[in-house]
Amino acid sequence: MGRVGKYIKPYFVGIVIAASMKVLGSLVDLALPYITSIIIDDGVANGNLDIVVKYGLLMLAISVCGALVTLRAHRNAVRISQDFAKDVRNGMFEHIQTFSMKELEGISTSSLITRITNDVQQVQQLLMMTMRMFMRTPVLAIGGSVMAFVLDPKLSMILLVLLPFLYFVMQFTLKKTKPIYKRLQLNLDRLTTVVRENLTGVKVIKAFGRQEYEKERFFQRSQDVKDAELGAGMVLAVVNPLITLLMNLAVIAVVWFGGLRVNVGGMQTGQILAYLNYLTMILNSFTNISKIFSMCTRASASGARINQVFDTVSDIRTPDSAVPISMDKAEQAICFENVSFTYPGDTHPSLEDVSFHIEKGRTLAIIGPTGGGKSTLINLLIRFYDPDKGKIEVAGQDIRRVSLEELRTKISVVLQKTMLFSGTISENIRWGRADASIEEIQAACDVAQMDDYISQLPQGYETQLSQGAVNLSGGQKQRISIARGVVKQGDILVMDDSSSALDFTTDLKLRQAVKAKLSCTLVIIAQRISTVMNADRILVMDKGKVVGFGNHSQLLESCPIYQEIYDSQMGSGKAEGGAVNG
Repeated sequence: MGRVGKYIKPYFVGIVIAASMKVLGSLVDLALPYITSIIIDDGVANGNLDIVVKYGLLMLAISVCGALVTLRAHRNAVRISQDFAKDVRNGMFEHIQTFSMKELEGISTSSLITRITNDVQQVQQLLMMTMRMFMRTPVLAIGGSVMAFVLDPKLSMILLVLLPFLYFVMQFTLKKTKPIYKRLQLNLDRLTTVVRENLTGVKVIKAFGRQEYEKERFFQRSQDVKDAELGAGMVLAVVNPLITLLMNLAVIAVVWFGGLRVNVGGMQTGQILAYLNYLTMILNSFTNISKIFSMCTRASASGARINQVFDTVSDIRTPDSAVPISMDKAEQAICFENVSFTYPGDTHPSLEDVSFHIEKGRTLAIIGPTGGGKSTLINLLIRFYDPDKGKIEVAGQDIRRVSLEELRTKISVVLQKTMLFSGTISENIRWGRADASIEEIQAACDVAQMDDYISQLPQGYETQLSQGAVNLSGGQKQRISIARGVVKQGDILVMDDSSSALDFTTDLKLRQAVKAKLSCTLVIIAQRISTVMNADRILVMDKGKVVGFGNHSQLLESCPIYQEIYDSQMGSGKAEGGAVNG
């Protein structure tokens, strides 16, 4: 079971107790046919009512005790298996939180969803069946064989002939179902991917009229899951009737040869009945064993997929001897030194030999054509990835030497892709800082130019947002995201093209408020010249390289790409009035 096995250890005693109860219940089941034979042969056959009553009451008492023990064992099995599954899910979720973007891209999101739900469920069901059947089944099989041999050794030759056939059936089941279940879990991953993409991209699908295409794609993935399930079902469809046939042939043989032995006085009628009961126990046990093996095969495939998640260790983590970040004593807030980086699976570098710095309390603006590497700089700054070459410093400390938690506490990020969660507006803003007061939230929204709008809502900051915040416009979502970043009060505020959905007037008011009310180091990624032109330093990126670094006037004279962007947006050199820093 690998890493999954450690989650079983806390429940080991409970598992042993539950298994012991099942063993006790199995011993009760083994005793009943033997008592029945005594009642028939010694009581009914001889007309001895005392034996019938005495052993009948004994059977009743044993049966009641066995039922109570079995009920308790079943309850323990269900409780322990569910607690185990909860612990594994929690452990997986906690471990996934440590993944960098590299690991999250290596194991797809849809696959992680399937692993943390369906795969955990398969392992949980195996654990429950282990406690309910795994100990009981061999006890009944072995105990039934011993009792059958005690009743009549000669008749037990039938079992010796039957057992090799049963062993062959189980091996056949295991060999055929293992690759099928592996394929089934992979198909479930693909089905989850289609469902997730369809639900998150429903607007695009409807806008482009691609519903029929998406239906066909979903139907195909659903058919793949069905085919895999049918493959396993067809194997079991052959195995189960085959075992039933072997059971019936064995019963016929016992009745035939047992009847002959009764005729010659070698056995009694009660012994034949008891022998048939033991034979049924043995054969049912082998049927259950085949089911357990089938379940083990599926759970083994799921367990391997779960272990793969646990065995995946992020190469981006807090060092053992982390150094603190002291922004008060630092002169430079951010420094990139000869940084190069290529995304996993890509052959073309996204950044090549990038170097720049920005002093504490100043504003750095980053601009350039699409695909120039602007957002990649931010991904490296907050350690979503680590650079292939070079060094990144925050407050004079290499970010690979500081605590991830402290680094991300110092840096407040408003990402390019707006992501809001279901809940109230205030709850979404408090993602920036959980202990933020309502006054601090209002102040942050005032900076983000959102306070007036929220105040007019009937429930104000307690207004509920639907999933994905579909009841807000794109600009409103961006401003709440900005407020979330502002309320965090980080020493460095990064705004990754976070005002692209705002009109020019709102964007201008936002920049004025940021300059007037915030004292942090500001990093702005933008496409508008008006947003960046008054920054202390402007970094121009193109094809992963720095092609310009300076202030607005310097870049107009020395950087052709910046000149092109300026001319295309401002025309004839006429700057938008009122543009301010940041």
